Amino acid sequence: MPDSRHTHLQDLIARVAQGDRLAFDTLYQATSARLNAICLSVLRDRREAEEVLEQAYIEVWKTAGQHGDSGLSPKTWLATLARGCAIARLRGREGGPALPDAALADAVADPAMAVRHAYLQGLDATGLAQRTGLSVEAARQRLHEGLADMAGEFDGPDDALAAELAFGLTDPGSAAGRASPDPGLAHRTRDWHERLAVLLDDLTPVMAPARARQRIRESLGHGLAPLSVDPLERSPWWRGTGGILVLILLAAVLGWYLWAT
Repeated sequence: MPDSRHTHLQDLIARVAQGDRLAFDTLYQATSARLNAICLSVLRDRREAEEVLEQAYIEVWKTAGQHGDSGLSPKTWLATLARGCAIARLRGREGGPALPDAALADAVADPAMAVRHAYLQGLDATGLAQRTGLSVEAARQRLHEGLADMAGEFDGPDDALAAELAFGLTDPGSAAGRASPDPGLAHRTRDWHERLAVLLDDLTPVMAPARARQRIRESLGHGLAPLSVDPLERSPWWRGTGGILVLILLAAVLGWYLWAT
């Protein structure tokens, strides 16, 4: 049975699909820290993650009506959408392949850890090979073994294919002839999306800057958003405790002066 958070998010997405701006703001408040953490995990760059987070919520506004057809839980649908936007940015970067990562190379000696690290960092077999020094085929085999470990044991070739499709290890185009008409494979793939998305729960939510919400609203023509204090941006001293202390001191001096005269 879905929990109250699941039901709440599902209701918000349904209202967003109907053009409810208040529901969109509420959905952003409830989920942006988690989605921002996902973008940061993939991109490892705060500014890029912020830009991709904005793109992701614009897509949420435009495609909320497709959530029901996806068959995914609200939490997984949002996470998969944000992760997909971040991966698209990662693969579109200029400057060639990523630099090798010795720590990652040590970690992925264990196939289960290979799946975890690759999924959290948005890496396919090619990306994992570039970061670890493995060949692409060896990286692909390591990830396939890790997915098999997650399953305990694949329930036949369709289950293996569904796992690879959900992970991004197999190009959906190569299975398009089967994936579209085969409801069983589609159902298995959705199940694997849910199973893999649980790995994202290991990420610590990271509050997005207030300006991100502002730009999303402006991009969608929603007008101005009430800006909260951005913890990543320094406020003028007079807006904080220092300003309050100065006011108190001035009031005390004025009171003493009036009393003395």
